[in-house]
Order: sequence, then structure tokens, then C-alpha cells
Amino acid sequence: NKVRDINRAAVRLAREVAGDRALVAANLSLTWMFDPKDKGSADKVRRLFDEQLEAQLQEGPDFVIAETFSWLGEALLAMERMEKTGMPSMVTMSFDKDPKSYDGYSPAECARALRDAGADIVGVNCLRNPLLLLPLAREMRQAVTGFVACQPTAYSTPPDVPDFTATKEFPYETETLVLSRKVMGAFAAEARAAGINYIGSCCGSMPVHVREMARALGKAPVDRTWRVDYAKPMSAYEFYKHGT
Repeated sequence: NKVRDINRAAVRLAREVAGDRALVAANLSLTWMFDPKDKGSADKVRRLFDEQLEAQLQEGPDFVIAETFSWLGEALLAMERMEKTGMPSMVTMSFDKDPKSYDGYSPAECARALRDAGADIVGVNCLRNPLLLLPLAREMRQAVTGFVACQPTAYSTPPDVPDFTATKEFPYETETLVLSRKVMGAFAAEARAAGINYIGSCCGSMPVHVREMARALGKAPVDRTWRVDYAKPMSAYEFYKHGT
């Protein structure tokens, strides 16, 4: 059983990379075992969450995230277990074509339920792109007074197929759906203007997306600096833009 080793290693490696420059989160996600029709499934899910949390907390994370839940019931179980840690917590829901949880709750209802359960941050993540996810985050923003998160995918999907996992390109051709860095930067600025407090990204997001989002939020230099010797161009860009 490598569950404990993998969970500890995940937090430890994140800490090694982050150092003292960024916060490190422990993480829970959907288990694929939750079934509201099976009375025993809740206890199975609790045991899985407890095992992961126990291992991750040994590496000293700063807060705990539970993400990508389609069942509000499972998200509430995650919050129940996280609350026992006494650490700051964030829980995010995922919505596919029907902007309701699998147990029938709207984004606003999910936000209120999770906030009432003790979540410090509530929000949405995954499945949808910025254009289709931000409206759901706005709905949560209007429903609660606490912190709200929005972490969309970096994939372009049509309104009638908002979930990238439901596209014909999933899973082996999703690179054809990747959004530009400018789109993700524009999302970050729009999310902040909408009162979203925790702004990030999810599947399909790459360093160039995160960097552009950071620029849009004033967390990275606006001007791009090339670390090259323009007197000795080594690319067409350098030659034509800066060559003599």
C-alpha cells in the first residue's frame, strides 16, 4: 500500500519547490466511491480522506484543499474531515453540462452549504473553461460573504459541451483545445474585478498561462525581458527585431 508514501511525497516535494515563497496545500479530491444510495459509501469515503490527510499533515502543509467534487454530499464529507485538522480549508465544486451538482444543488446552494460547514474558501474548479466557469463563480460570490475561488481549465470548449472530458478530443487530442496565454490573463483580471479572491487554473494550464495570469494580477513583471546577447542573434526573432 503506497497511499501514505505517495501522499507524504506530494506535500514534501511541493514544499521543496515552494520554499518560503508560496503556501503549500494538502489535497483531497473526489474518490469515485461516493454513492448516496449506498449507506456504507460515506464511511468508506471518510476512511479514504482520513488516511490521506493523516499522511499529508506529517509534512506540514499550510492549508487543506478539497477539489473537483460533482456530489455536494461528498464535498461535505471532505469538509467534515478537514475541519478536524483545524487548518484553513478550501472546497471547490465541478459542474459539467448541467450547472448543478449530481445531487441537484446550484452553485449558490453548494457555496452556502460548504461555507456553513466551515470552509474558509468555497469555489469552482475544472471541467469548464474561463468563459463558462466564471459565471458560476459569480453566482457563488453573490451567495456568500466569505472567500470565493475560481480555477478553470485552459481548454476551449463550446457552450453546448462545456465539460472538456465530454469532447471528442478527450483524452488524447486535448492539446488542440488549449487556450492562449492572453485568454487566461484576461480571465484573471475579469475574475478579480468580479470579486473572486482565489484565482487559479486547472487542467490544460501550463507555466505560460500561470505567468500571464500573474502579470494580469500584478504579481509578475509586465514587460518581458529577453536574456540574450542581441549582438549575436541566435533566432529569427532576435535577428529581425534586434539585429543590425
